[in-house]
Parts: sequence; C-alpha cells; structure tokens
Amino acid sequence: MRYLALLCLLFGYGPSLAQGPWRFEGDTTPTWEDLIARYMEFDRTRPGTTLLEIGKDDDGSPIHLFVLSDGSGSTPDGIRAQGKNILWITNGIHPGEPDGIDASLLLTQALLDSDQYMGLLAHTAVCIVPVYNVSGAEQRNGTSRVNQNGPLEYGFRGNARNLDLNRDFIKADSRNAHALIDALNVWDPDVYFETHVSNGADHQYVMELLTTHPDKLDTALRAFIHDLLIPRQYEWMDQRGHRMGPYFETLRQVPEQGLVGFMDGPRYSTGYNALRQRIGILSETHMLKPYSQRVNATFQLMLGTLACMNEHPAELKVARLQARASAEEYLHYATNWSIDTSSVDSTPWCGYAVDPIVSAVSGIRRYHYDRTRPTQARVPWMNSGKAGLHIERPVGYLIPQAWHEVIDRLRLDRVPMRGVATDTVFVVEVQRIVEWDDRKQPYEGHYLHSNIVVVSEADTVTCRAGDVFVPMGHATDALVMEILEPRCADSFFAWGFFDSILQQKEWFSDYVFEEIAASMLETDPGLQAELDAERLRDAGFAADAWAQLYFVYKRSAYFEPSFRRYPVLRVTQ
Repeated sequence: MRYLALLCLLFGYGPSLAQGPWRFEGDTTPTWEDLIARYMEFDRTRPGTTLLEIGKDDDGSPIHLFVLSDGSGSTPDGIRAQGKNILWITNGIHPGEPDGIDASLLLTQALLDSDQYMGLLAHTAVCIVPVYNVSGAEQRNGTSRVNQNGPLEYGFRGNARNLDLNRDFIKADSRNAHALIDALNVWDPDVYFETHVSNGADHQYVMELLTTHPDKLDTALRAFIHDLLIPRQYEWMDQRGHRMGPYFETLRQVPEQGLVGFMDGPRYSTGYNALRQRIGILSETHMLKPYSQRVNATFQLMLGTLACMNEHPAELKVARLQARASAEEYLHYATNWSIDTSSVDSTPWCGYAVDPIVSAVSGIRRYHYDRTRPTQARVPWMNSGKAGLHIERPVGYLIPQAWHEVIDRLRLDRVPMRGVATDTVFVVEVQRIVEWDDRKQPYEGHYLHSNIVVVSEADTVTCRAGDVFVPMGHATDALVMEILEPRCADSFFAWGFFDSILQQKEWFSDYVFEEIAASMLETDPGLQAELDAERLRDAGFAADAWAQLYFVYKRSAYFEPSFRRYPVLRVTQ
C-alpha cells in the first residue's frame, strides 16, 4: 500500500484512499505518454508484469501490450503451460471514450497490491492494451464528444488516417489492425474485453453490457455466456451498486416504445472474435454519468468478468475446444445476421420520465428526459438473431495470386493455405456478380456494397503455379467464408477489394460492330429471337440503337469473359 501511495504521488493519479482503496476519483485521464510511463514503472518494479510492443499505429507510434500473470511467465506458451486462460482488454480503440484506460490502471494496481484481488489470477492471465488508437489519443481535446460528461480532455475517435478502428477488424486497412490481429493470433485470448462509452437515450444505468450475440455462437460458448458469464457479471455489479443493463438501440423515439439489441457483425471486434471462437465483451458506460462513476463501473465489470473466469476455468476451456471442433465440421455457414424485430419479449427498464416539449432551436416538438422523475417498467425487448444467408461450405477456395491483398490478410489471421506447386486442374463453382447496391457516401474509406446478387456455374479451370488454395475443415472456416463469399455483408467484395472486376475494359465502335452484329443475328436465330423479345418488353430499348448493339455484343465472343466474374473460385472436388 505504501508503494501505491508513492505511485499516486509520482504520477498524480490513483484511487483516493480516503474513499476506499480501489476507487477512482476526479475528472482527468492521463496523456498517452504518461500512461505508458506508468506501465513501464510497473514493468520495472513489479514481478509478474511485462510491457511489450506489439506493433505500430498508422502514425508510427508504438502500440503496447501489458501482461499481468501470477507467476506463469509473460509468454502465451508459458501461461498456457500453467493451465491458465487469458482475458484480453483493449482500451482506447475510441480514445474519446477513455473510461477503460483509467479502469485498467486501477485494475492493475488492485491486482498487484491486493492479495484478495490477486487471487482472481489463479486461473487467468490478463493482457491489457493501454491504448490501441495511439494517434487518436494524441489528438487531445475537450469538445469532440459533445454528448459526454467528462473527462476534461480526451482523444479523438479516428486514428491518423481518420479510420474508426472498431470497423476495421475484417478489412484491416490500418497498421493498428494488423498489429492487433497478429497479437490476438499469438496470444489467442479466451475472452476479449473492449471498453467504450455509449451514446443514445438517457436512463439510470451507468453500464450497458454488450457481448457477442449468442445466437451466432456455437452452442458451447452460447451456454457459457448465458448460464455463467452474464449472470455473474450482473450479480457482481449489483452487489457493488453499479446499475447495469443490456446494450440497446431504441425502436422508435423513446425507450418505452421498445428496445432492440445490437447485432455485432464481423467488422466489429466482438463479431470478429466470434469467428475465432472467442467470447467478446464491450463495456458501454453511459455518456451522461460522471466520469469517475463510469471508470469505477468499468473497473468492477472487469473484476466481475475475472471472477467468472476464475470460478469456471475448466468450463471455459471445454467450451472453446468444443466450439473449435464444431467449426471444423460445420457444412453450412450462417451469416448476414440481423435482429428479428417480429420476435418480441420484455425486459425490466429503469429510465426517466419523457415529456414532449417544443424545441427552442427549431420550434418543432422534441423529447425531454426528466431526471427528477425516475421510472421503472417492463418494455418490449427484441434481441433474437436471424441469419439472412446460409452458404454451403466448399472443399476449399482458389485465390489467384494477383489478389495478393486478400491473401496477405488471410495469412495475417493464420488461415491454413498452400501455394499450388504446378499448374493444376480443379473442378470449381464460378460466381458472377449480377446486382449490388452502393453507399452514396464513403464508409471507413470504402464505398461499401450491399444486397449482392450472384449467379453460379460449374467449371473446370487450370490454376497457375503460385496461386493459393485455402482448404476447408479448420477452425478458421467461418472467417474465410465471411471474407471470400461475395454475398456476405463483410466480405472483401462488399468492402471493394475486387472492384476492378466491375469495370468493363474493352468496348466497340458502333459503325464497325454493326456488320458483325448483323452477321451474328443472321446465323443465330435464337439470338435474333432474344433481341426481338427484349424489344417487345422494353420500348426504350427498342428505340435505342446502341443498346441493341450492346445486347448483341455481350452475347458475342468479343465480350470479355472476366467482366463481373468473381476471381475467387469455390473448389467442389
């Protein structure tokens, strides 16, 4: 305890001992430089702690990992050799939401200086990323989070490339994502915990809990979350006076009209980690609660998560092993999940009275939350997941070596693959892109495609030596299918990695092709019949000479076969 007091004096931070040994007080959060200095001090002076560098931010700053383990070493192999599970905590993915940054410092001090709390590491090691978005943390300000009640200064949501890093887990555009994904593959944590601050409706809850949506998970992990983890987290928070509810979005204007759960797609951290048979947790403190209250709630949720992991280490190991075994055997992949709002349950709700008032800005009616009138009720709750797409698993995928950005990202995720040694014949299914919708504005650096429609046909192809074969039958199958199947909402096609196939490269001069088209129609009555039928169907087409030439051109040997032909092939035998 004397060391803790000295540390607080040295760095101007720490729990107020007058308020109890493990509480955060105040309305400030350290700079990135001061934060790393504190973890360096732990590493230098306290046994069982190690500070590592796992990669670089897009601005070149180092990204650190702090490992805290009770006598089991500072490497994944050493920790696993002791039979321990791993809790991974990522802070500052949105540096304007720094609650977890201070909560993790408090957690570190509590674990190191309290024998009682150190007991929570009997079966678990803790890996902490002090700040993931370092370049965003260095853009300190006190204005960019207009809805948030403290701290006085904080970082900015976007990184050096103005990317939201919690939308970058699949596409991995940032060096940050490459560093984190690589580290997650090295350490392979059992539970991934990420800290945030929530926007949205006002209410009495200091914490909103978001976990990987259980309907997407293997039954073993789903049971662990539903039966053990979430009940223990709620019990822990309730016993310590931190009111917690589920993370939600409002169905309409106010919560009493209905709450809708959140479906975490693979672009998000929890959705991505679900594809790797890991449990994902997001702590979402409420923006309007005082900063110290939010930090303390985050700290307690971390402890409650550790408590569950410490109490059920064997069950967690078995659940992950079963989930991985199942992932290797699944013959169909369910994806494009959404919340089924037709399936309505109810949930307790602790909110505030909501009154309609007239806006002083617009003169239009708006809603006002009256915090002097707390309410309790049961409200409609919609949180059942439904998959919008089921895809049969192929034998494997062939990726032409030209698409090296795709291959490199799969390698980053340790996906089993092999280069084809010699020119080889494969029986495949070829997909051709027929329709899709585009966003009108860029989203995280891409014009994201959606509502993708394909047609498929069987073919026999000869791939070149150096092309890549990705076999199925591994724990990474779901990740591979999400990335490579073009209809998936977070596929690399959806993110625009294959946009060059959507552009036609060769065209025709109408006065030249006229003679060729006339000859084709004369020798092919079927083609002539197709053209006539289209004229009858579409009056505009019948009046457009160029459109009719293009109709014939697309059905000629001159039309490029690669147009809209998706280059990744599904190997069927």
